[in-house]
Amino acid sequence: MKRATLILIAATLLVAACRQPQPQPETLVPLPIHTLYGHSTFELTTRDTIPFVEGNYLDVDNEFTLHWPSLDSFPPATCRALIRMAFDDSTSPTLQEAGRRFLARTWVEDDDYIQELGITARRPIDSVLHYPYNSAVVNADMRQDSNLLHFSVHTEHTLAYAPHGSYASHSLIVDRTSGAIIQLHDLIDTTGIGRLLLRALAEVPSNHENGDPTECLSDVYRQCLPAPDGFSIDSTRSSITAFYNIYSVQSYGCGMLFVDMPVSWLAGQKVLTPYGKKVFRQAQ
Repeated sequence: MKRATLILIAATLLVAACRQPQPQPETLVPLPIHTLYGHSTFELTTRDTIPFVEGNYLDVDNEFTLHWPSLDSFPPATCRALIRMAFDDSTSPTLQEAGRRFLARTWVEDDDYIQELGITARRPIDSVLHYPYNSAVVNADMRQDSNLLHFSVHTEHTLAYAPHGSYASHSLIVDRTSGAIIQLHDLIDTTGIGRLLLRALAEVPSNHENGDPTECLSDVYRQCLPAPDGFSIDSTRSSITAFYNIYSVQSYGCGMLFVDMPVSWLAGQKVLTPYGKKVFRQAQ
């Protein structure tokens, strides 16, 4: 009788336990996104005629749009890195101040030829009046994925005296729980990263969707790639994509180079770190 009673009690407790709310993964309330926008157009007057402009006026058009959260709650080092990524500014104390300085840039400050012509005046204008002109555009966004904040910046830059414009992409991933920036070496062992990336180009099918990804690489980079300019993690946390901006490893005409590294492939290479396994929910 006692044995039957104990079995009944155990079964009752087991059923009750199954009906209890199960612990849920920690969820984080998304950070509110703010839009920081700025636009300035002004005209420079030079003392002498600019041959490629065929006049002594040079217009400048600067614009930025950032869809980011407030950086007030981030550690100072993370704030500085994000400001530098957005505006290539290492000295401004705030994102707003860096934006104001960006809008004032002429993009001829370091060009000896333009400096020799001499800039004699500067005045604001409502829109570009003379072509060609200098311009810079910054667009930035952030994607929130639980504890990971994916910051991205795309820049386009055109100089009146250059044969073509240029562009670049930048990215930073922040662990919201610590406020720290996640580096690639936090996720995978980056010893021999150049050879690992070449193996990915050769072995991962998605890297061949547009033909031979090494076609534009110079001979030195066919042997070993340098550290990438940046990387991103997809929304399903199933792949890392490393990237190189134009001119980093191949010519302007070939564009940027992207290297997909699926997490399943990385696991086979035995390069995931303990933190990387946690991020990608792999077994420790």
